[in-house]
Amino acid sequence: MIKQILKANKEKVAKMKLPIVLGIDSNNKPKIIDLAKVGNILVGGATGQGKTNLLYAFAQSCFYAPPKISQGCIVYYIDPKGCEEFAPYFDIHLNTIEDIKADIDMLQEKIVKRETDKKMSRYPTALLIDDFDHLVLMDKSIIEKIVSIAQRGPRVGIYTVLVSARVEHTILPARLRIEMPTRVAFRVATTIESRGILDMPDATQLSRQGEILFSHNLKLTKLQTIKAMDDNEE
Repeated sequence: MIKQILKANKEKVAKMKLPIVLGIDSNNKPKIIDLAKVGNILVGGATGQGKTNLLYAFAQSCFYAPPKISQGCIVYYIDPKGCEEFAPYFDIHLNTIEDIKADIDMLQEKIVKRETDKKMSRYPTALLIDDFDHLVLMDKSIIEKIVSIAQRGPRVGIYTVLVSARVEHTILPARLRIEMPTRVAFRVATTIESRGILDMPDATQLSRQGEILFSHNLKLTKLQTIKAMDDNEE
């Protein structure tokens, strides 16, 4: 379905650097965003609501974008729990703490190089981080590294999408949250959790699996996410 949506909206998508099919609105119209315009995204919500599927949909969006876009973009997927199902849609798939730390360091070096050579920034990069709370429990030094990438990356074409089931300050400190201007919330149980994602209590009112609230520029939009599929299913 993601492939078909991108094809049906090819004129709109052609103007984007990193087109992402976010979901379907109440009028059954697809919501397509440009990650390069909305900036870093924080995704939160209860376990089992569809957060990982959303990352897969993001990766498929980049993969199925028009050739001029998809051939130029790079998608990193950090997956501390080691799922391989959608690996073909990621350019770089990392699931061991050693590899994750090594490539995060490499990304920091890449940012420095792009800051001195602006031509390198023409290759937009999406850094998709799943289960960030799990990753922090494995190694707390990850937090400062991601803060650095989230802060400096967008200026040189590197954008971070961070997913976490836990949103307390020990996992997502204020210095990291401030670098995530765009928010996506799945259903949560408490207003405290909702405010931790959206800075408002609305995510407790979501009723269906895969239903999200998308917050950007003080505008809140309710959407139903799309199930990512492999090529055989599509």
